[in-house]
Amino acid sequence: MGNLDIKTVNRDFLSFCWANLCPRDRAKVLSGASRTVWIFGAGASCHYNLNASGVPVPLANGFFQAFHQLPTSRGFNAYIGPFIDFLRDYRGVSVPDVPKWTENIEDFMTSLEKGIDELRLKKGKGSLTGDEASKMFSYAMTFNNMGFIFANVINEAQNGPSESLYRYLLDFCGPHDAFITFNWDTLLDRVLADTGGWNPNRGYGLRFKSVLDGVWKPAVKGESEFSTEWKLLKLHGSTNWLVPIVAVNFQTLKYSSSVPASDEIFLYWQSVLPYQTHKRRWRGGYVPTCYGFYPPNLPGKFFKSEHLAAPPGRVFLKMAHWGIFTPFKEPDGDGIPSSPVLITPVRQKKYDVYQTKINHLWNQAANLLNSVNRVVIVGYSFPPTDTRARELLGTALEARPGQVDVEIVAPDASSICARLGKGPLLKAKSVTPRDLTFENYIQTLANNIPQLIERAAAEYKDFRDWIERLYVMNHATPRPVGVGLKTPRR
Repeated sequence: MGNLDIKTVNRDFLSFCWANLCPRDRAKVLSGASRTVWIFGAGASCHYNLNASGVPVPLANGFFQAFHQLPTSRGFNAYIGPFIDFLRDYRGVSVPDVPKWTENIEDFMTSLEKGIDELRLKKGKGSLTGDEASKMFSYAMTFNNMGFIFANVINEAQNGPSESLYRYLLDFCGPHDAFITFNWDTLLDRVLADTGGWNPNRGYGLRFKSVLDGVWKPAVKGESEFSTEWKLLKLHGSTNWLVPIVAVNFQTLKYSSSVPASDEIFLYWQSVLPYQTHKRRWRGGYVPTCYGFYPPNLPGKFFKSEHLAAPPGRVFLKMAHWGIFTPFKEPDGDGIPSSPVLITPVRQKKYDVYQTKINHLWNQAANLLNSVNRVVIVGYSFPPTDTRARELLGTALEARPGQVDVEIVAPDASSICARLGKGPLLKAKSVTPRDLTFENYIQTLANNIPQLIERAAAEYKDFRDWIERLYVMNHATPRPVGVGLKTPRR
C-alpha cells in the first residue's frame, strides 16, 4: 500500500470514512489541532425536537409557545396553578386565553422580580394593604412556580434520543478543546458522555456532594474510554444540578434556601427506577439527565441535623392538601425537596449561597479564554442583561490583543458583531461572522474533511493504510460504501 493519492478520492467516500471513525481514533487524529473554546447560547440548542411532542428546545421568545405544546401545560403531572392564577389576576389573561399568551420569558421574569423588589421595599417601610399582601403572595408563589416550570419545559423538550447537532460538532473538536455554555439543557452533556471521552464526575469543573446514578452514590459509575481535556462549564447552571429548594420567602420576599447553611450541589445523572420526590410524584419515561416536574429529593444524610431543624423559636408546619391531583392520600417523600440551579441575568441573588462554586466556574472559563487562540461562539447573542458574559470575553481579548481569532455563528451573526464591535471584538486578531444556522455551520466544517484526512494520512501510517483498505474494498464490489456526512433534519 501507499500509492493512493488522497486528493483524487471522492469527497463522499472520505466523508463516510470520517463519520465512521470511532471517537477515540478521531481524538487521536485531531490531537495536533489548535485548542478551541466553544461558547454556546440558546440558538445552539433550539434545533432539537426529537421529543415525543416534536417541540424544539425553546428560545426566550418561544418559551411559552413550547410550554403550551408540551406536557407541562397538560394534566396533573405538573403543578402550574400559581402561574395561571397570576396571569388571570395581574395580567388580565383569562384561563381559556392562556394558550394564546406568548410573552418573552426573560421579560416576564424581569417583571416578576421587579414587582417583588418593589413590594419588599414597600413592606420594609410599613405594613401592606390587603390587596398588596395578596399581590405579594401571588408574586412570590409565581416566581417559585416558574423555577419548576422552567426546568420541566426544558426536560420535556430534550426528552428524546441524544442524537443532536452537538454530536456532529464533536466530530471536529480536538481532545484539547473546551466548552462554555449559557444553556440549562443537557444535550451537550449527553453527547459528550456518549463519546466515551468525557465523564460527568470531572467534566463539569465542579465537585458534587453526591450523584443520583440509579441510586445516590459518590460518583457516576464508570470511567472514560479514552482521555481528553474536555471541560463543560455551564455558567448559568443546569437542569440536572440540584440544591435544597431555593425560593422567595412569602414573609420577607427574600431568596432563601431550605438548608441555608449548605452550599453543596448535587448531580442528577439517571434513574429508571422510582426515587424519592415531592409527594412521591415520580414519573418514569425520561432519558438520562432528565426528570419529571419534581426533581429528586436529596437524602437527609448529606446534611447536618442542626441544619435541617427549624430556627430557634420557630417550628415547621405541615399544610393539608385537598385531594385534587389524586383520589387517595399522597405519601410524603423522604429527604429534602430540591430545585435545579438555573441562573439568569436577572436572578443572580437567588444563588448567593452558591457564589463560591459558581464563581469557580467563571474563573475556569476566564482561564480557558486566556489560554487559546480561537473562540467560536454559536447561537449566543450576548443579551444586554448579561453583562458578566460580555466582560468575560472582553477581558480575555483585552489581555491578549491581536492574538485570538473569533468566529460568531448565528443567522444574525453580522448584527451581533455590530452590537459588540465597539467593545471587546476590537481587540481580537480576527472576527468572522457566519450568518448560518448551527446545522449549516457543521456542514461548512464537513467541507474540510478531505484536508483533515490528508493530514492524518501523512502523519499516521496506520490511518493511511486503513483509508487505502476501505478504498480498495469500495472499488472491488459494486455496492457503494460512501454515502456522505448526514446531519439530522430539523
